[in-house]
Amino acid sequence: MDRMYELPKEEEIRNAIYFALRKNKSFPSLVKLREAVIKELKKLNENYTISMKRVRIIAARSGFVKINAKMKASNKKLKACPICGGKLEPIRNYNLLGKEVIIGYKCKLCSYKASIKNELPTRYSFQLAR
Repeated sequence: MDRMYELPKEEEIRNAIYFALRKNKSFPSLVKLREAVIKELKKLNENYTISMKRVRIIAARSGFVKINAKMKASNKKLKACPICGGKLEPIRNYNLLGKEVIIGYKCKLCSYKASIKNELPTRYSFQLAR
């Protein structure tokens, strides 16, 4: 049975992201980045495809992509990093009474920072960091 699509390896995706960003320098949205990555992957194998979520996560964890996110207030409680899916750790500080309080959350994998107000990304932009 012949497959209609194939999933590329993480290393192939990382290389495709790098080459796409080297050509274009930046992308104003996740959709545009995904289109460019698919174009690069098709050079390796015509049947390759990738989801937007996988492109975003691999780009965030790559180390050479700077991600800017426009944020929107939300009622949802953050359980994991909305950019890469990593664990969020609390950012702690001391108040005037000397008690330790949580002032926000940060992701160790992709450097995402969130305030106490639950804000979720609505639009991403991507740039080559190096």
